[in-house]
Amino acid sequence: MLNILVIHGYVQSAATVAHNTRQLRDALDDVAILHYVDGPPVSHNIFSSSSLPRPWWFLDQNLELDSSQNDRARTRWENVVEWWSKELSEHEYDGVIGLSQGSAMAALLLSMANHPERVSGFNPTKKQNFKFGIFCSGLVSRHSPHAEIYGIPDIPTLHTLDDGDTIVSPARTLELQQKCRRSVLYRHSEGHVIPVGGNFPSLFRDFILDATK
Repeated sequence: MLNILVIHGYVQSAATVAHNTRQLRDALDDVAILHYVDGPPVSHNIFSSSSLPRPWWFLDQNLELDSSQNDRARTRWENVVEWWSKELSEHEYDGVIGLSQGSAMAALLLSMANHPERVSGFNPTKKQNFKFGIFCSGLVSRHSPHAEIYGIPDIPTLHTLDDGDTIVSPARTLELQQKCRRSVLYRHSEGHVIPVGGNFPSLFRDFILDATK
């Protein structure tokens, strides 16, 4: 069985993404296990919701790393790097799926695994062999320290976007696709989500099986 990492977005959680991707889980049931992870907790809740989202980094209104947070932003990223070091020391994954900020994190994580020397404090003990990435409503994190990390390995990637997405613009998603050498793009009309309507579950399945054969 394949082990696939699934990374949630800015104000989401592992549970919400798992709930919203049941059709995909069913389509992959005989070939893969989807591992939905929660990011490390924040030191205190900066959000209006009481559900305590776990962002991978704090965002400003332009969906960039919020440099106005200064020490808090730096500490948050350091905590995330430490968390990923532990996660990737305990588990091995064949591929990764991300949504929104989770796609940005997935692209950075593939780059971190490919070039660990670019990330201070990133020292997982297991060598990952990621064979594919799936980025839904993805984007590039353009500001330091993220900008210097990118170096996505030469693996198949699949990108999805909704032209009517009001959270992450299609242009931002296409910018991420341009960082990937072996990419395919699919459009849908389901909004800011991992698309699971129509033939998308079988499309994802075919892509994953082809990438890992």
